Amino acid sequence: MKDLVTHMAQAIVDYPDQVVVTEEMAEDHIVYHLKVADSDMGKVIGKQGRIANAMRTLLKVAAIRRGTRAILEIGEGVSPRGLPPRAPASPGYERMAEREPEPEPEPELEPELELEPEPDLELEPEP
Repeated sequence: MKDLVTHMAQAIVDYPDQVVVTEEMAEDHIVYHLKVADSDMGKVIGKQGRIANAMRTLLKVAAIRRGTRAILEIGEGVSPRGLPPRAPASPGYERMAEREPEPEPEPELEPELELEPEPDLELEPEP
């Protein structure tokens, strides 16, 4: 499956020689880390992450066919959810969720401007 990720990435980047895929075994799944040149990062991610999600889908299908689970992380150790790989939530996260949200300040309204009525415009009749 590492070859699959490498092949997909090399097919869409400008610098295929800079594609690096590392494999990390976890308890119940395999994590593939994909690193590409900085200038190729946009091509690998795609508009709104569509290319990255397609690559992840293909990897998951290949993993399911082999009876395992696989995760693709693209870039410098950032997971699809935006957290560092397998990082625990911050210690104060639970306490933050229990707090009541602070009320939003009311926006200040600008004073209304008084407009003078426009003089009636007379239109010339069409010939």
